[in-house]
Amino acid sequence: MSIERTFTLPEFGYEVTFGKFAGQADGSAWLKQGGTVILSTIVSAPAKEFPGFFPLTVDYREQFAAAGKIPGGYLKREGKSSDREVLTGRLIDRAIRPLFPYSYFDQVQVLSTVYSVDQESMLQPLALLAASLALTSSRIPILSPVGACEIARVEGKWIFNPTYKQSLASDARVLVAGDDEGILMVESCVNEVEEKTLVDLFFTAHETIKKQVAWQKEIQKELAVEKSTISDPYKWDLWSSNAEEFLTKEAVDTLFTQDKLERSSAFAKLEADFFEKHNAQVEELKTPRSFLAFIFDVALKAKITDRVFERNQRLDLRDSEKVRTITSEVGLLPFNHGSSLFKRGRTQALTSVTLGSGQDEKRIENLRDEETESPFMLHYNFPAFSVGEVKPNRGPSRRDIGHGALAASAIIHMLPDRETSPYTIRIVTDILESDGSSSMATVCGSTLALMNAGIKIRSMVSGVAMGLLKSSEGKFLVVTDIAGAEDAFGLMDFKVAGTENGVTAIQMDIKNKGGLPRELFIQALEQARRGRLFILGEMRKTITEPAAELSPLVPRFVTFRVPTDKIGAIIGSGGKIIKEIIEKTGTSIDIEDDGLVKIFGQPGEKLNQAVKWVELLSGKIIVNEIYNGKIKRHADFGMFVELAPGFDGLVHISMFPREAQNRISEIYKIGEDVLVRVLEYDTMSGKVRLKIVDKK
Repeated sequence: MSIERTFTLPEFGYEVTFGKFAGQADGSAWLKQGGTVILSTIVSAPAKEFPGFFPLTVDYREQFAAAGKIPGGYLKREGKSSDREVLTGRLIDRAIRPLFPYSYFDQVQVLSTVYSVDQESMLQPLALLAASLALTSSRIPILSPVGACEIARVEGKWIFNPTYKQSLASDARVLVAGDDEGILMVESCVNEVEEKTLVDLFFTAHETIKKQVAWQKEIQKELAVEKSTISDPYKWDLWSSNAEEFLTKEAVDTLFTQDKLERSSAFAKLEADFFEKHNAQVEELKTPRSFLAFIFDVALKAKITDRVFERNQRLDLRDSEKVRTITSEVGLLPFNHGSSLFKRGRTQALTSVTLGSGQDEKRIENLRDEETESPFMLHYNFPAFSVGEVKPNRGPSRRDIGHGALAASAIIHMLPDRETSPYTIRIVTDILESDGSSSMATVCGSTLALMNAGIKIRSMVSGVAMGLLKSSEGKFLVVTDIAGAEDAFGLMDFKVAGTENGVTAIQMDIKNKGGLPRELFIQALEQARRGRLFILGEMRKTITEPAAELSPLVPRFVTFRVPTDKIGAIIGSGGKIIKEIIEKTGTSIDIEDDGLVKIFGQPGEKLNQAVKWVELLSGKIIVNEIYNGKIKRHADFGMFVELAPGFDGLVHISMFPREAQNRISEIYKIGEDVLVRVLEYDTMSGKVRLKIVDKK
């Protein structure tokens, strides 16, 4: 039975307990910060057969009970993982994956669950730290603990380790993870920040990370957990030597071609020849074909990297900074509000933009807040045909959600404010063909489609995927616009999106335990800036400004403000009045707490009527103005005319000709439409005196 141990790191308010919870897991950590509690567990199991990859699964879940809530919906229990949970799981995965030994292939499952949450702690870095602590307490042979630091910019000031409320008030957020030697992962959504500032932030955050890692290493010593040794049942060194011997320069050079399909065929032939040559040895040693394929791939990546340095030429014959050929067009989908087709090399993104009302906003059940609404959505789809595969469509994958979130974070700060453009915006990108960096193609295609739709974005945004190669001699090479084949064998895979003025989003994964020097970060980001600006120039060949007018297919918004003390009169008891206006005019109406009214509908008489009615209910009544009305009821002293649902004016009997005064109910039938002129409006009582101009 495990002995219960508790450790603290007062500087950050951390308290972690081992040996008390989840005793049958291989490792667990009960991490507290303030009133927030996260339990991370680690379980491993030997793979039944060689998997061909490291089978690491990382999940993150938030219990609604953690905030004293019961989930919405009919089931009243947590369902499938939310996008936020998926994205947090991916963050943890990207930070810890590089720290497992390259030859370790046991199944590993990491689960971080939020069991209590306060209004101060940031959950993503805390969940990552909890996962690292759980690994630290286990026998799983991870190379080093990891730490995380979040950064937020609030009113122009950068805050390290912000509170939750500070992060909500920020216009830029950066999450950095790493070990004590270097930075391993960066995720950011920022508002046109220059590259040098970002590098400074990364390395300042790393000072916090080093303190967290040092604390974990002390815990590791105290716990005295002996790490498992890695078995070698398939003779790694033997097959590595066989693969390296087989992969001569001449053999590797057959892969250097511009065409992806030719390269794929050459790779398949090279692998088949290797298998055929060693078939007898495979049979003798009973070596799994999946292991052979893995070793061959590892050796090939190293050989290709060295040949790139020797030839001064990449696999597709480009130099290190060359961006593949870019073409684009807009407006190719006639009945969409906006559309684009962006193509770079053999990656092709078809994007559509749809504009809706406030009723179309995405409603999100948040752990700490009441239900929130998002007026901007970006959905990314990666169908199997884009890479020539047969695969069932099971809905968005974790990768789809991650790529969509990255593209959304690149664009969100460039959207116009809600008063200028009150539309709910949904972007959908389908990747029709893929050869690397489809997420950055999504950024470019989304920018073009938004402009085609007439959305007045602040600046055009483009994105580029970058890579970093390291030769066997220790030389580095930063490469721009990596293709699919290059994505797998670099030390760093990072995507940078931004405008002419600065970066808007970064997603960076460093597959090198020791991290990278500051100078290399600066060089890589500067080279990415040049690539980004080149792509922006190519995009401007298609469109330079947002369309002057929205598509005629787009319903129109009318926005104006009303006095806040009139909101109740517009809505009516139980929403009766506003529902009647919506029903009679076929519009959608949203009223914010500050009095901002947004009326959404097809241009024409119905939309104008809705605007007029809301203005009347808000007290905007102009003396001598003529209004459309409906006869509501008769009285001994005159007749009441409805100017808007729930709002009547009086036509006094003295306003009728003498001969008609005794026949008002005969001449003016209830329900008839009439034109009336406003004679007097009492702002204190809200009473309106009218005179009939004519029957309609």
